[in-house]
Amino acid sequence: MHDRDIESLLRRYRPMAASHGLGDRITQSPNRQITKSDRTWPWAVAAAALLAISVGLHAAVPPAPDTSPLVDAQRVQAIAEELGGTPESRIMAEWIARHEALVEQEARLARAAAPELDRQ
Repeated sequence: MHDRDIESLLRRYRPMAASHGLGDRITQSPNRQITKSDRTWPWAVAAAALLAISVGLHAAVPPAPDTSPLVDAQRVQAIAEELGGTPESRIMAEWIARHEALVEQEARLARAAAPELDRQ
């Protein structure tokens, strides 16, 4: 096979040059009604209002308390009393107790997996 044969094969797969004015035809809209309508602003206002309502409702609803068996009620009560005994301290105490319980559970799982790693 010669170079000219390879070039003729490659010419089959090379992209053709874009025709003159292709960019203008692409950027012009085929339908004038699609371009820009004065009636789009109500849709934008409605979408913004829906977003604001959704975010507001989501922020206003408090999360359900965790009923996980990991969280010990006595631990929560003790932490809440240390923090002052207010309703806000109770919420913080639940979060702290849940976090401590998850850390302890991860540590137990890591210790349980460690003998298996030593055997390998």
